[in-house]
Amino acid sequence: MENNVNKSGTTVHGTLELKGISKIFKSSRPLNGDTDERCAIDNISGILNSGEVVALIGENGSGKSTLLNILSTFLKPSSGSVYFDGKDVFKELRTYRSIVSYVSENGSYVPELSVLSNLEYFSKIFNSSENIQEICEKVGIAEFKDKRPTELSRGQRQRLALAVSMLKQSKIVLLDEPAEGLDIETKAIVKNTVRNYKRLGKLVIYVTHDEDEIEDVCDKIIALRRGKTVFFGTVDEFWNKYEKYYAVTHLIGDEKRTEIMSLDQLKVRKFVLNVVHIRNLGLREILNLADNSVESPDYVQSSSRLNLEE
Repeated sequence: MENNVNKSGTTVHGTLELKGISKIFKSSRPLNGDTDERCAIDNISGILNSGEVVALIGENGSGKSTLLNILSTFLKPSSGSVYFDGKDVFKELRTYRSIVSYVSENGSYVPELSVLSNLEYFSKIFNSSENIQEICEKVGIAEFKDKRPTELSRGQRQRLALAVSMLKQSKIVLLDEPAEGLDIETKAIVKNTVRNYKRLGKLVIYVTHDEDEIEDVCDKIIALRRGKTVFFGTVDEFWNKYEKYYAVTHLIGDEKRTEIMSLDQLKVRKFVLNVVHIRNLGLREILNLADNSVESPDYVQSSSRLNLEE
């Protein structure tokens, strides 16, 4: 197999290939027994390599969690296949699951056990040689290692879930919004953990919409909309394809107005407008512009309802 080189210049081995993955959920209507079908993801294909960090982005309901559940083998696709190093993962379940870690909001831990006992328990399950004390210190849970998960904050439970994933000798790490809504310290720990996974040559796929995080640690972006792939490529390719836009709030008399502007428009107009606030549009909003004209009054109106003071 051909070697690949990630952003840090490290030679890596291992390929995860997605071939035409689709997932259709079926449900029966209670009154007439008819079956409804909902396509959660539709014909997703692409190649990801060990040592890469991949941001999975998209609006709520775009299919992100469904894709992660398929890549973890919790769900089987309705059609299509997933290959790791040329082998169909659903035909090699035991082997594939032994190299995959999935960190979700609910985490992987036993509620009745203390933090330390949880780590000792999973260390035995994974036959891990990792130093538990060092892991505790890395993710900042050493000080409450005698507490049970139910006594921890949401951010502390997420750190525990990360610690458990670090015990496993995984080649693929799946993270479902690991830092969403958490405190600054936990977000920094998540970011450093992702960097460490990357340094170790693991393939990391995680849901995040933090642009600084994506620019800093990610190699690729997978963007989904209504279950379809609207972008699958490198971070640089993303910004080459999608121009950066800004939500510009300015005063016309005593009235505030918000307009969407490209960088070139902003450079010219900021000198003639009474600008009170400028905000970078997020990745999801920029992708939305692919389906909406920048000049569209409807889109400008909807953008004006965004929280511009963040």
